[in-house]
Amino acid sequence: MSFVELIDKHSATLKAAVEANAARQYFAHWNESPSKKVYGETAAEEGEAAFKALLHHKFTRLLQTNEISWHGEEESPFGFPLGIHYPLFAVEHLMTKAHNAKMQWQTLSPLERACILIETLEQAGTGKTFFEIAHATMHTSGQSFAMSFQASGPHSFDRALEAIALGYREQAQFAEETTWTKPVGAATITVKKHFHIVPKGVGLVIGCSTFPVWNTLPGLFASLVTGNPVIVKPHPKSVLAIAIVVASMQQTLRDRGIDPHLVQLAPDSSANPLTLELAEHPAVGIIDFTGGAFGDTLENIGRSHGKAVFTEKAGVNGVILESVDNLDAVLDNLAFTLSLYSGQMCTTSQNFFINKHGVREGSAVIPFDDVAQRLAQKIDALMQDPKMSGIAGSIQNATTLDRIQKARELGLEIIRDSQPVVHSGFPHARTASPLLLKARVEDHDIYEREWFGPISFLIPTDGFDHSLHLLLRSLRRKGALTTLVYTIDKAQREQAEHAIIFEGKAPVAFNYVGGIFVNQSSAFSDFHGAGANPAGTASFTDAAFVASRFNMIGAREVVR
Repeated sequence: MSFVELIDKHSATLKAAVEANAARQYFAHWNESPSKKVYGETAAEEGEAAFKALLHHKFTRLLQTNEISWHGEEESPFGFPLGIHYPLFAVEHLMTKAHNAKMQWQTLSPLERACILIETLEQAGTGKTFFEIAHATMHTSGQSFAMSFQASGPHSFDRALEAIALGYREQAQFAEETTWTKPVGAATITVKKHFHIVPKGVGLVIGCSTFPVWNTLPGLFASLVTGNPVIVKPHPKSVLAIAIVVASMQQTLRDRGIDPHLVQLAPDSSANPLTLELAEHPAVGIIDFTGGAFGDTLENIGRSHGKAVFTEKAGVNGVILESVDNLDAVLDNLAFTLSLYSGQMCTTSQNFFINKHGVREGSAVIPFDDVAQRLAQKIDALMQDPKMSGIAGSIQNATTLDRIQKARELGLEIIRDSQPVVHSGFPHARTASPLLLKARVEDHDIYEREWFGPISFLIPTDGFDHSLHLLLRSLRRKGALTTLVYTIDKAQREQAEHAIIFEGKAPVAFNYVGGIFVNQSSAFSDFHGAGANPAGTASFTDAAFVASRFNMIGAREVVR
């Protein structure tokens, strides 16, 4: 299929995505339901079989050669080793291949690049592959199957399409050439001008263990659409899901006449990590990172070496609970928020600033201790319901269990202790339900640092203004990806929105109940992260996320 045919095939999708980015309304190109009606009668079985066929073998789908060795260390948090080994490559070999692939890729127009990339998504975003990726995500990250399917499949692919559309728009807004004339007295000066899109350099995307696809695809496709080759460095304990995606992309690129080394996978090991060597290489011009404090190191590398760096680091997400219409509905929502994937989401709420005099519900005031106990009971009910306990998934890294134990030993009042969660079919799963602790305002050295996992602090305050003050202090010091405020007072709501956005520089949600939760983020509508507070420099997907990956450089010639 020629590039012209690909443009004809995908231009409508690109146009719809560009319009959706601007409108911020609900838009989804891929269906999030793993039903047979959507993806086919046999897709689920074929995807699971494909996943199982990969176990205890070398991963040989990549179109990359000259590996120096093989390595694998993935274990399912549900209780068994995957036994998959991946090829390891020398850094200079990866950079040479990326450079060679760049020469062709950067000569293509933004429209050609965008449509080729949409084709890679369409080829990878099939029913069988989505189910295979879901099982791979489940058994490396510990997410439930349903969450794995949605997060690493349709939701990730929509985020990728979002990045393609915005990257295309940012490049296409300027004319490629023009004839410029300026009257100077009786004469006229005429200059022929050409404007070139110049990619920043090799893009390095450093994956995380908990969301190996969702957090990788935005940066990967933002760099590709703007003309840069990309090297994906996955977390060594969570490789398989993104390896499947990269292998599919390579195959599609080769089939369309593009050097498949435009996208390369760079697996490494925990004992011999490649991250710093890759990040410091002079050919790398862009770094995308999801993780913890190591993001500070990468930001420093970016500043000192002139690289564009996009990070999502540790943040401390906060909730203000002041007044509500229906406390049960609020606590149901918060219990689900805290239980979803056992709090292993960068958007999960950690700190709850609650009026010590109680939460107002209509004309009644519910005492702080009653609110705390009712939240604990709501979590208990979720964890004891066989139909709902699966939302907790399993714990990706055993260090999270150690963190829970350290939190228990802080000396704070335990409102609800963390307990193992029974998973049908996986008796050896590594699990933990939410731990709720009561902290004092003066314990800010504890609750103003991230406790990744199912650990939350309930903090009694002197009232709404005090709660807002504490939340803003945390935002300035540590940042956040989400904040949530419950108040039915209009003036308080307006005060909180202005303060959190303009002073705390963080997103804010109000009065969430029902089936929408603060730790979820919608492509084409929600900006995931602000890129404006200490939690990170990236926002999926604003103009800065794509525009910093290329430069516009002009050539001028006087017409005689």
